[in-house]
Amino acid sequence: MSHMATIVAAIVAVYSHSTDLCGRNSQPSRSATPARGKTDDVADVSGEDDRVTTDEAGDGPAPACVVVGGSLVGMSAATVLSRLGFAVTVLERSPARGWTGGGGLGVDVALLREVTGIDDAPPVVHGSDRDTTAWHLLQGWLEDHALALGVTVRRGTEVTAVRPGAGRAAAGAASADGDEYSADLVIVADGARSENRASVVPHDPGARYAGVLLWRALVDEQALPDEVARLRSGEPSREVYAGPYRLVTYLVPGAEGQAAVGRRRLNLVWYDPEQGDLLRGLGLLAGETVHASLAPQDVPGPIRERLAAFAAANWPMISGRSGLPKFMLSVSASGRAPTAVRLRQASATAWAPPVSGSARQ
Repeated sequence: MSHMATIVAAIVAVYSHSTDLCGRNSQPSRSATPARGKTDDVADVSGEDDRVTTDEAGDGPAPACVVVGGSLVGMSAATVLSRLGFAVTVLERSPARGWTGGGGLGVDVALLREVTGIDDAPPVVHGSDRDTTAWHLLQGWLEDHALALGVTVRRGTEVTAVRPGAGRAAAGAASADGDEYSADLVIVADGARSENRASVVPHDPGARYAGVLLWRALVDEQALPDEVARLRSGEPSREVYAGPYRLVTYLVPGAEGQAAVGRRRLNLVWYDPEQGDLLRGLGLLAGETVHASLAPQDVPGPIRERLAAFAAANWPMISGRSGLPKFMLSVSASGRAPTAVRLRQASATAWAPPVSGSARQ
């Protein structure tokens, strides 16, 4: 496996399985800066040799890297490559961080530290079976560390095209406002509905539907009714099955990273394999390609009512005054990060965790 492929595999493994990666200190750099209407010539980076070409004596510029997308993989890649000696620029479409958005996820903390070289503890809740966090907390933590390493993050920059390098011609990325960013290396990490994947993988540019829609919710512990037992420290992930559905629950830190009992949030994921026709009818799914997520206002009333009735009869829960919680909805894409729409959880409705089982999601 080539060196650069090893980097990519290691970053992905942080959120799945284990691998190894070592870094080194950065060198004097050549940043990927925007140029209107032209492309700068840079040193050749051959596709047959992924080794970093920085002058080991430090008297030459570092190779430039552009990362398209500033989420978990993008920021992890930026951090690793900066430590390896690249001058890294991250181009991120969103103008600001998502302070409360995103769902929960499990994190291999030891592997995250090994891959990124970040020794600080990430914002996680330590369960008896795994460590968990929320997307916006981990993204912000990674971005802070990338910035501290000297990574340039350009928010509000929508990349509309990616250009592969050829010979001595630079690779690069073009933005919607007319800027072009030339670099020795371009990494496309702009999510499941990537607008630039076709430039890298033209034969398979779409996010493939895995046949399961995920209803997600984050509930503040303080919003749980008094009759719900407090969730202890070290609470494990849990799961329960009913009919065609699967419900997974686990704790994540509070919106500002709090991990103390009573200040955390309960993350819930309801796996629903029965909404393919709904998604196709709304034009969100064509064949097996996911085109968009389902907006909150577009969830039909009968669907909400049916799910509420099923939950009341089958899930371990307490129904509050508001009835069915408002979920964050996502469409699972096979082998790629799921698309997602952020909805706010109704505080008057709370879900108690299942009483048995464990989950490794």
